[in-house]
Amino acid sequence: MASSPLPPNPAIDMPTGHPDSSHVAPTAPAWLALTETSAALPTDTDVLVIGGGLIGCALTYYLARAGVEVTLLERGELNRAASGTNAGSFHLQIAIHQLTGLEVDSLADRLLTEIRLYVEGARLWEELETELQGSLEMHTTGGLMVAETDAELALLHAKQRIEADAGLETHVLEGAELRSFAPFLADDLKGATYCPAEGHANPLLAAPLYALRASQAGAAIRTNAAVHSIDIGTQGGFTVHTARGRVRAARIVNAAGGWTNEVAAMIGQHHPVRRDGLHVNVTEPRERLLTPLVQHIGRRLTLKQASNNTFIIGGGWPSRAHGADGGYRTVWESTAGNVGVAVRVVPALADVRLLRTWSGALAFTDDLEPLVGASRRVPGYFTCMATTGFTLGPLMARMLAETLAHPAARSPLPDHFAPDRTASAAPAHP
Repeated sequence: MASSPLPPNPAIDMPTGHPDSSHVAPTAPAWLALTETSAALPTDTDVLVIGGGLIGCALTYYLARAGVEVTLLERGELNRAASGTNAGSFHLQIAIHQLTGLEVDSLADRLLTEIRLYVEGARLWEELETELQGSLEMHTTGGLMVAETDAELALLHAKQRIEADAGLETHVLEGAELRSFAPFLADDLKGATYCPAEGHANPLLAAPLYALRASQAGAAIRTNAAVHSIDIGTQGGFTVHTARGRVRAARIVNAAGGWTNEVAAMIGQHHPVRRDGLHVNVTEPRERLLTPLVQHIGRRLTLKQASNNTFIIGGGWPSRAHGADGGYRTVWESTAGNVGVAVRVVPALADVRLLRTWSGALAFTDDLEPLVGASRRVPGYFTCMATTGFTLGPLMARMLAETLAHPAARSPLPDHFAPDRTASAAPAHP
């Protein structure tokens, strides 16, 4: 296990060195063979999963492992959209995108539920390399969330109380305590919350490894199989028409992420799922400076130093929609704004050269809750989408797989995740 200690912090009851808990697992091929993904489509399947991102691949794995006949269809190649273009961070603390302003009290009930899920999701990630028998480049580095103003510092204290109630360990650091703990931060920051459980994994590895293990467990995984239309059978079940042929399925799971509504519309449904473009940036390598993930409670920022010593800078700065397929283009103003916040928080980055920037996609619901479970309007139709998809995706997939594999048992999914809570008829097109 690799170790990169942070500075000692004797003022709180934690070890003097905070290790980068890098998980070492047996190496394994991380990609499915082309002969598997390009094989003929099955004519029939019990569960058809639409979408080959992290959630779709994880769900397919958990279903196959449970002995459920399952087929996954991806319109392009696996892991090419949001799941493979994010920064791979595990966000466990209450963050800016979960808040409606600089207060948390009115949101306490919802935030408690969310943070408890994040804690459970983090436990799943901790065990995932061992379960999947392959490296995901997991690093439990801890995470700092900084505050620049007195109002933001007050918010750190308020959210820390909720995090403690939810079972998430966090510590608010100020003044000399913060300077000793994280000397790389700007010395005029008001404070920061430290969460030992935060970290990151490589988003290019997780979904493909899930897919490989799913295939080995008996799942059929097919790429370049865009779904064009879905017929609902009069006696139940579905006939799915794709770019590569037709598949009959007893049950369907919409795991299309930001494209959830495009799939839902094929069966006359609509969910308030919004899709935005975002930026991620990477710099040249420099001498090791950061161990923890760094975020900002009031401005968009995620910052970490990868194992190759490059800095990865993100935080949800917008990119520009481009083309009919839902792709995005980078925007200079977002890149400049994003790295500007990074330099404000960690001044030593000022002379580090930016090498590359790319765009990805972010999907979320109006109420910021996951959209996971069965439809009451269309029997046999399920949805699986989470706003914080990389952190929560595997957990949501595992919970839905349990529901599908044991339909007579009580589902572990909260009722307020049900897709029908916000579903409506698909809007008519002229």
